[in-house]
Amino acid sequence: MSNVIFTYNQEQALSAGQSGFINESGAYIFTITEAKCMTSSGGAKSIELSVEADDGRKANYLNVYTEKKDKTPNQFGINMINAIMGCTSVNSLTMVMKDINTHLVPELIGKRVGFVLQKTLKSKQDGSDTYNFDIRIPFIAQTNQTLQEKIDGKPAETIAKIASTLKDKDERKRGNNHQPQHSGGYPGDDQFFNQYDNI
Repeated sequence: MSNVIFTYNQEQALSAGQSGFINESGAYIFTITEAKCMTSSGGAKSIELSVEADDGRKANYLNVYTEKKDKTPNQFGINMINAIMGCTSVNSLTMVMKDINTHLVPELIGKRVGFVLQKTLKSKQDGSDTYNFDIRIPFIAQTNQTLQEKIDGKPAETIAKIASTLKDKDERKRGNNHQPQHSGGYPGDDQFFNQYDNI
């Protein structure tokens, strides 16, 4: 008598050998696995999200900056956090100390949310290529509607339109021909804030 220990799953078979991380711009449905309050080396404050798709692929270091280096509010980031809250039906966020170096935002952990992620190609200090992801717009995981579409009672159309024309942003310094590597690390205040003149 034999015991079946595996049943063929084509989706899993096709993902063999592929990265366990999201590596392309696009629209994804995620579960938020971690939400932390972060302060960069330059003093900018963010909420950093780690997320996992249903197929197990992950995206980490998704920083939404809510306060600039000069301690003034970053309205773009504040709006983004409010949109994420709206899409996950969360009314308030708190900061809870896990340990001396880690402050969590428990209300977001475990929530399902859709994100349109845009891949940004960058140059490391040594001239090699790397990339990270920025959240372009969150959406409601259950319906694919943006928050505006839900409020207006409109069908889900915006996300498909954005995803169909979405391209990677290339912020690499000229002359690099290396294959990009995801550093998984924070790019640094100067690199991040240079892309936003008003921050």
